[in-house]
Amino acid sequence: KRKQRTTVTVFQASSVELTKRASSNSLRIEVRSGEEFLGTLYMGRGSVQWWPNGNKTNDFRMSWKRFARLLETEMAGK
Repeated sequence: KRKQRTTVTVFQASSVELTKRASSNSLRIEVRSGEEFLGTLYMGRGSVQWWPNGNKTNDFRMSWKRFARLLETEMAGK
């Protein structure tokens, strides 16, 4: 069986400030595994949001500090 490659697409026009709450700037990242759409990651407006495929009403949202702690915890020792 052939291993599916994960594809991450970033939609960005130029350098932008993402961390200001009042900012209307955001970074949208689409994540796919082969042809399968896994979800969209939005970064900006004071938080990070994950919208899984098929979920149009409930996102997973967290602050930048909480997101950094999550990455540190999940990636420690890997």
